[in-house]
Amino acid sequence: MRTKQGGFVLIQVMLVFAILIIVAAKMQYEQRIQIERVSQQLFVSQAQSYIESAEDVAMVGLYVDSQYSTTDHLYELWNTTNSIFPPSPGWLLSSQLHDLQGRFNVNWLAQSSPDRDSSLKALQRLLLLLELEEDIAEELYNWFSSESDSSLSYAYEQPAYAASKREMADLSELLLLKAVSFDGYQTLTPYLSALPADSSLNINTAPALVIQSIAAFIDESSAEGLVESRGEEGFSSVDDFLSASIFRQNNDTSKYLNQLSVSSSWFELYSEASYGSRLLNCTTLLYRDNDSGQATVFGRNQSLNEPNPIADDPVYIGTYTELPIEEE
Repeated sequence: MRTKQGGFVLIQVMLVFAILIIVAAKMQYEQRIQIERVSQQLFVSQAQSYIESAEDVAMVGLYVDSQYSTTDHLYELWNTTNSIFPPSPGWLLSSQLHDLQGRFNVNWLAQSSPDRDSSLKALQRLLLLLELEEDIAEELYNWFSSESDSSLSYAYEQPAYAASKREMADLSELLLLKAVSFDGYQTLTPYLSALPADSSLNINTAPALVIQSIAAFIDESSAEGLVESRGEEGFSSVDDFLSASIFRQNNDTSKYLNQLSVSSSWFELYSEASYGSRLLNCTTLLYRDNDSGQATVFGRNQSLNEPNPIADDPVYIGTYTELPIEEE
């Protein structure tokens, strides 16, 4: 009898011991999770502070640039300087600033655009140059049109949605168009932007294909010639750009996109803050008032994991050589 009772007690002791082990293991696991959670929160907080610092530096740089120059081109300091530095031990912070007005603005096809029909033709030309379906331009045009019944074509999608009939807030909205595949979207992103419809095309930062899309009479060699003729200082005015022989021979402004400028107000800053294997990135939309020079943060996007420089940027394709600093 005593042997049976002793065995039963032993089983009880072992059961209690097993329960204690399980509880201890669970507490240890939860403690590790809590430590990791706090560690991640501290990392995100610190990384966001560094990214906001990069934004501040970019805004100051844009302000200083506006005080010394009334034009914006790809050889200015804001575009040729990509900062990578350790803000504190173990950390790395990198940032790249890109001009958005050197790209074709999809919102030029919106109903609020002052040059909607010319923009449609320009986008069709750009799509043709990129060997993409011209149907994209027509569908985008209808996406913005209030009189169009384009929403019916999206009603049977899973999930169903409707055309917005208003300007796009982000370029990724293009993926809602049936004619736009993911590969096509990837091809388009270095050439497109989603800015207010009244923004202009900066001819000093636009790549040759975008320049070529301005008018049907601009061929490949003429577009490349216009890009080459802006040199490393850019055109000083739109009239300087339009004085090229190709425009003098075709001086009917109704034949080409005429929302042109030699300066920019909209920029995109891509920043990365890393500590060990941890990484936080952010794409910041910056707006600069070119009258005051003051720049402000207009929006942030943390869904992108790489920068999106403008197509054919000499800094990113390796054709830019930093000029030596002259000693006084």
